Amino acid sequence: MTEVVQVRLERAVSEDAETLAEISKRAFHSDINVGAPKGENDTSGEGGPPGYDSPEFQARMMKVCHYYKAIFGGRIVGGLITSRRRPSHYELERIFVDPEYHNRGIATRAFEQVFAMYPDAKIWTLGTPEWNVKTKHFYEKLGFVQMGWTKEGESDWRGRFYEKVMPSDEPYVRDKIKELREGMRSVEVEAKVLEKSEVRTVRSGRTGEMYRLAEAAIGDETGTMKLVLWSDQVRQVDVGDKVRIEGGYVTSFRGEPQLSISRYGRIISLL
Repeated sequence: MTEVVQVRLERAVSEDAETLAEISKRAFHSDINVGAPKGENDTSGEGGPPGYDSPEFQARMMKVCHYYKAIFGGRIVGGLITSRRRPSHYELERIFVDPEYHNRGIATRAFEQVFAMYPDAKIWTLGTPEWNVKTKHFYEKLGFVQMGWTKEGESDWRGRFYEKVMPSDEPYVRDKIKELREGMRSVEVEAKVLEKSEVRTVRSGRTGEMYRLAEAAIGDETGTMKLVLWSDQVRQVDVGDKVRIEGGYVTSFRGEPQLSISRYGRIISLL
């Protein structure tokens, strides 16, 4: 009979930040064993996502997200961070387990508990690097299905974008283009990219910095709309792509509504 691992999730507090940063550092450094790319002039493969080894980052996430510590055998052995993208849509921002405790079912038990904590969730989403063969297998075993790819920053690899649909009497509903109105925020819409303008460079009136700017026409079965693309967003969209926009907001320019993507929004290229 397989032993059931006894793991307890508790909300992390600021006093846990240093301990969690050290565990996170060890956990993400161990990713070199599952495909993590080595940086230039880096023979160790050490590295991780933003703030992974910073106590200050852990403390900040405790304030803006739901940050849980995983306790096993009376000690903290990992962390799990979640956030609410919009009503009924929750995101796994990050999960890590001390390498000393890998392969004991701790992450699986933690997921089971966190799912139970949010009975209103209709979907869960998460992202993981395409090189991480271990997380791919793990998330799919938990019932997550890859819906697409994300591409952010200057890295030369993509992120796998996963979604898990939870049992619910009513399906999760995204916005339709015809429903979008000026002032709407937390917009989530799926559409096809119909056109894309040439990229131009504009200067910020506030900072004086130069930014790349392009505009795309996107459409679904209900209508079309202009999508404004800034900086790194420009290379994430091509004509013919089917995309999901999350964290969008609607403004108006010369009387025409247009969709932009917030700082915490993203573009997913759907499969």
